[in-house]
Amino acid sequence: MRLGTKLTLYLSLIIIIVLSGYGYFHILSRRDVLIRKMKVEVRSIGQTLKVSLEKISLTREMEYVQDLIDAVEEYEKTLGVIVYHQGKDIAFRSSSLEGEVGPYLDLIKRSIRKDISQEEFGSYKKISIFIYTFPLKDRKGKNIGGVSILQHTSFMEEDIEKAEWSILITIFVLIGGTVALVLFGTRRWITHPISQLMVGIKNLAKGNLDTRIDSKSNDELAELAKAFNQMATDLKEAQERIIQEGETKLELERSLRQSEKLATIGQLASGLAHEVGTPLNIISGRAELAKRRLSDKEEAQKSLDIILQQTEKITKIIQQLLGFVRKKKPEQASLRISPILESTLDFLDPPIQKQRVRVVKNLADDLPSVMGDSDQLQQVFLNLILNAIQSMPEGGILRLSTSSKWISKEGLEEGKRQYIEVSIEDTGMGMEREVMEDIFNPFFTTKEKDKGTGLGLTVSQGIVQEHEGWINAESEVGKGSVFKVYLPAI
Repeated sequence: MRLGTKLTLYLSLIIIIVLSGYGYFHILSRRDVLIRKMKVEVRSIGQTLKVSLEKISLTREMEYVQDLIDAVEEYEKTLGVIVYHQGKDIAFRSSSLEGEVGPYLDLIKRSIRKDISQEEFGSYKKISIFIYTFPLKDRKGKNIGGVSILQHTSFMEEDIEKAEWSILITIFVLIGGTVALVLFGTRRWITHPISQLMVGIKNLAKGNLDTRIDSKSNDELAELAKAFNQMATDLKEAQERIIQEGETKLELERSLRQSEKLATIGQLASGLAHEVGTPLNIISGRAELAKRRLSDKEEAQKSLDIILQQTEKITKIIQQLLGFVRKKKPEQASLRISPILESTLDFLDPPIQKQRVRVVKNLADDLPSVMGDSDQLQQVFLNLILNAIQSMPEGGILRLSTSSKWISKEGLEEGKRQYIEVSIEDTGMGMEREVMEDIFNPFFTTKEKDKGTGLGLTVSQGIVQEHEGWINAESEVGKGSVFKVYLPAI
């Protein structure tokens, strides 16, 4: 149930209770007023009769007494009058009173005996009446008789019923009008602003940071709307800062990777210089030989063929260098891991040959593809393979293998997922446990000065994590190391 509806119901219930209570007590008060009014009327009639009857002799002027009784009876609200003379035990009564009047005479006698006037409600032939009884005195103050006036209460009941209906209708109109005002007020000043706020929050949750709430009032909800607008503005500014910082960070990471590439090329420079120098020497020697033996066309043709072959070899080496060093934007494409590993091995052939390392490959052909950037992944494999080669200065065995595994990783919503595992194992010097704890930290290196930047594994780990994978490392001193790269399969 909405807050505005709850508030409307709550306030309406309070209003209904309050106005109903007011109406109830107002009806009681109105009833009391009408009863008192009726009593005042009866007392007034009684006082008039009392004055008139006490001035005459009840027994001598009986006709006058009857005329007084009949005159009072003519008043439509009066049912009848009974006048009693105590000394003569005579009772005068209205013609409308038929039958036994003994109970009323008893009331008169009791009033005379107690010397007080009495009021009470009763009934006469199933007609509700009000009875007013009072004693009569002579000039000496001695009680000589009494009077009972029987008044209809139906007129009073009619007035009370009319008053009740009037009050009830007024209360219902007040309740309806007040509830309508409460409903209108809660919808205008509570429900509508809260609905606007909820819509704004939902839009903000969907990423629409341009959402704003327009509020023209000066209450707490307007303050809340202003706070929401300020929050949306702050989030928009924070988002722009984060995007800018992210772009800056991304550019720094690209520069870092490029620097690491250049550092790796520097480490390969000596081997590549030898690799390029050998074909150049062959080209130079063959050119001299062809020059001296121009007359021997067959020998000259052979020398020129060798020169072309060696030139192509140099060109290939230079293209590989340029292709690796060239700075490119990251690309996302479907990739096969095995060809990337093969090209990386070709690129590292000079240091492999120089350090007499034997490569053992076990590359599966039926592996699923991965989604990523081939240049970045080649940089990862180049760093890991080059580290393995450098850990075997006296030669050794480099084992490369690929496989597919289903792995359940923490935080993975769909349970198990298929990953490509690339294992790079060497028989080199290995590393101690303390060293293993820091190998992925920036600028940490175990290589000699000017032979390593300490960024290779850090950059490699960052690239793999961006591809939603990870790197596991195991090592034992004197036995070698194993680095396993896990990349999610498509």
